[in-house]
Amino acid sequence: MGKKKRKKALIIIIIFFALAGTAAGVTYKVFEAETIEFVGSVHYSDDELKKYIFGSRYVNVLYYKMFGKKDNKIPFIQKYDVETDWPDKLYVTIYEKAIVGYVKYMGCNMYFDKDGIVVESSTDLYENVPQIDGLKFDSIVINTKLDVGNADIYNTILDLIQSFDKYDIDVDKVYFDASYNITLYMGDVKVSLGSSKDFTDRLFELKQLSSRFGTLKGTLYLDDYNGDESSIIFKREK
Repeated sequence: MGKKKRKKALIIIIIFFALAGTAAGVTYKVFEAETIEFVGSVHYSDDELKKYIFGSRYVNVLYYKMFGKKDNKIPFIQKYDVETDWPDKLYVTIYEKAIVGYVKYMGCNMYFDKDGIVVESSTDLYENVPQIDGLKFDSIVINTKLDVGNADIYNTILDLIQSFDKYDIDVDKVYFDASYNITLYMGDVKVSLGSSKDFTDRLFELKQLSSRFGTLKGTLYLDDYNGDESSIIFKREK
């Protein structure tokens, strides 16, 4: 009798685990994310965001809601919200940090926002975020304002970046000299923009001219631009 009871108990246990395994498999399949939509990010692809937020390209909605980490720290991301449409859809809204440029410091690219607050340090370069060169500073601390001795310079940088977006101008680097005159670097063309005040007309003209750059290499002088094309000089380099 003892052996029969043990055998019966073993069968019950096997059946229980088989049913539990089947139920777990069915549950996992039912809640496997078929759709994950991301909005708000320009820095990362969907696959990169899946790995950052969910830890894998393959996501289970139920598991994430019960056990998933909800506050992963992601470079250049202020925060993110995940909404669930049961059983198999997730919608993720990304809120990126408002980065306007970066400076090079000790082998890293230090990215800062419109107020000059350094928000990220990275060795990566990101599209449409220009290097800002010529600023003088002694040290850099993350989440602290970059002290360059001229608080107004950040308004100038923000105006420049907004103008680049407005006129669809692709700039690699912005250089300020000691008098805060501006030079732009666009591929193999250097643009002497001149004064940091009232540069809207010069940038508009630059937009018209940039389509002609092609494989040109040299310096475009717009610092004396007065509305007449005769005031524009281009010096070609070999």
